[in-house]
Amino acid sequence: MRLKRLGITHILNVAEGNSYMHVNTNADLYAGSGIMYHGIPASDTDHFDISVYFEEAADFIKKALAYKRGKGKVYVHCREGYSRSPTLVIAYLMLHQNMDVHTALAMVRQKREIGPNDGFLRQLCRLNQRLAAEGKLEQMSGTSVNGPQSCEGML
Repeated sequence: MRLKRLGITHILNVAEGNSYMHVNTNADLYAGSGIMYHGIPASDTDHFDISVYFEEAADFIKKALAYKRGKGKVYVHCREGYSRSPTLVIAYLMLHQNMDVHTALAMVRQKREIGPNDGFLRQLCRLNQRLAAEGKLEQMSGTSVNGPQSCEGML
């Protein structure tokens, strides 16, 4: 299996299911491979509430990266890798790396072309506001003059 050769220890499928726009894989596909699987049945639409999966996905990514004393590698994917999966990677960076939404978005964009839909961006902004209010975001250089809780210019 190619994923195993690449050192992948965990898979997060953010498009689990068998309808259009989903990737019909599940834990059965990886049984016996040694790869840990977690599926999230997210739809890539503005009205889908992906925020209910922010904590669950971020915790899975964190545990995956800590696997075997930090030797874990997690492959986060959806159908095209453009909206759903980057949204949950950004949420992970915000929740477990204390990045504000602008910094997390910029970091992921440095690695690949992404475009979370407007509904997902609004949900990331709400997460950003909550984390800022709780004092859980580090003040990053380059944040807007309104502070890290501002999402001006993102939508």
